[in-house]
Amino acid sequence: MVICDYQTEADSKRGVLPVFAAADLDDPAAPNVPCLLGLHLLLREGRLHMVAYMRANDADRGLLADVFSFTFIQEFAARLLGAKLGSYTHHVGSLHVAEGDLPRVERVLAQAASGGQPRYALPAMPGSTGWRDITRLLDIEEGLRANAARYSARAVAALDLDPYWQQVVLLLEAHRQIVHTAHPVDSEILGALHPAYRWLMEHRWPARMPTEATR
Repeated sequence: MVICDYQTEADSKRGVLPVFAAADLDDPAAPNVPCLLGLHLLLREGRLHMVAYMRANDADRGLLADVFSFTFIQEFAARLLGAKLGSYTHHVGSLHVAEGDLPRVERVLAQAASGGQPRYALPAMPGSTGWRDITRLLDIEEGLRANAARYSARAVAALDLDPYWQQVVLLLEAHRQIVHTAHPVDSEILGALHPAYRWLMEHRWPARMPTEATR
């Protein structure tokens, strides 16, 4: 990461987070090199703008996750700088859809054209967010990913984290149950989720959602 001091150089052009490295090309048999080349952060008139540069992007799967993830980084950086959110620009050299994904893409486009998909307003990241929150969340994620920890909805609500970050823990716990167990996701975990996140779980893993018989 290129470090720049926005306090002494507020209009710096050097706030770059490069992702691609020459070592990524060391193995000719490697199936992929990073799709993301870098993120460029620009603080202008109190707003933090960000530009993403990608060599390639899957428009059906990768684009949605990438834009969410990268703007999450942008919002976190803005909180650290005490700045407002600015624009986000996404550059892609090769934007594509896999042939096998075309039927799903057509269904999604048809749903969008009919207005059949709900719209949700997600909460803003707390202004007090700092590295302590991220470190704490990473520790929790590591335990859940390894199936070495588990949380009830009540346990998540008791965590020393802002409700915004507790929602992330609920998502991670739901994902742990999907990956590491065979039973439906706990209905109390789903019930505690923000409606947007619950909608995501219900449409991404419909077979793992609780039924009336398992509630």
